[in-house]
Amino acid sequence: MNRKETVLKTVIALLSLLIVAGIVFLISRTLSTNDVEEEEQERQGEQVVEDPVDTPPSLPIFYNDVFELPLIGAAGYTSVEEDLYGSPDPGSEVLTVLLPGTPFEIRAEYGEWWMIRTENQEGWIRHQAAFVNMPDIAPSIVYDHANSYSSLFMSSYTEIPDVTGESISNMIDFNDRLNREEFIFPILYSTAQKLFQAQQLAMLNGETLVLYESFRSQENSVLVRESLVELIEENEEVEEGVTEAPWSIGWFIHSGISNHNRGAAVDISLAQVNEVVESVVGDYLFMEVTDYTEYEMHTPMHELSVDSAIFEEPISSMDRDGWRELDIHPDASEHAVRLQEYMVGGGFTPLASEWWHFNDLDILELLGPDASTGDFDISRTINSQPEWQDVQENID
Repeated sequence: MNRKETVLKTVIALLSLLIVAGIVFLISRTLSTNDVEEEEQERQGEQVVEDPVDTPPSLPIFYNDVFELPLIGAAGYTSVEEDLYGSPDPGSEVLTVLLPGTPFEIRAEYGEWWMIRTENQEGWIRHQAAFVNMPDIAPSIVYDHANSYSSLFMSSYTEIPDVTGESISNMIDFNDRLNREEFIFPILYSTAQKLFQAQQLAMLNGETLVLYESFRSQENSVLVRESLVELIEENEEVEEGVTEAPWSIGWFIHSGISNHNRGAAVDISLAQVNEVVESVVGDYLFMEVTDYTEYEMHTPMHELSVDSAIFEEPISSMDRDGWRELDIHPDASEHAVRLQEYMVGGGFTPLASEWWHFNDLDILELLGPDASTGDFDISRTINSQPEWQDVQENID
């Protein structure tokens, strides 16, 4: 083999190696690029699954959750002395101690905790014994706190001195959330959930609840009781109206701490809905009752006498089921009976002596002696309109 042939073969061999190396490089690069793309796609897919990004809907929207409107931004109140914590942990720093009746705005919910904003501080409290303002979360209910402008309390259709027609409460304030002057109806959080369930049952039947009272201060209870006792001492007809067997005065005005003082009772009536409109609060819609006709019951609201009984005989107010065996009072209106059906459907227990009164026995048993005594007044709200993004971020 001559020198030229040797050089030529060497060149051909080198070129072959270069071509093969180039092909290998291109294949390797293509595979590598595909792997990177697949890894990126997998990574993006994992991100979508693990950390979804909420896309804002077309606002406003209906809430469709526990209440008609979100809890975030609603007004609340302490019903007992509460530690204000730095975080939702009983081992965290206690920032201060809130007195019963302290108003606040609910800013977040995390399990059994609420993050709240008082007039001058933020922190966390347990919400088991806390009140929420019912109009802020269920505005479709009709609210009429007559005790804040002209009390309806009477006995045997006789006016009670210093009570009937008087403003014995001041539970009305300009509501920033609803952008109007509105009555204040504080109620225990779990009781509020039951009340809204009852309202949903009524609305399905073209009716609405009309709420007259939830929390009542101990001072107001004492005023009504003492004024009624004085009237009884002077008026035999009134006395007979609250003592006719098998009843007694204690069935019409409590001598101690009442369930109203604890925030676990409501006085309520029923109305036919004539008109509803779609209304907006912040980023949320709700159906607002704008015209209604309240039904006539067998006695007026807060007529304290045996005539107002829903059953023919008394039974312990703490008896969960015994009332089911009792006979309905023959004079009870069909509307009062239907109201009872809605309220029982929501989780309440009726009071035998008053067609309008219902108790939440679950929370009363849960709180026991730690329940509120109602030794405070409530007359203001701290709240704001709910924003969709805020709600998404602060409801657990």
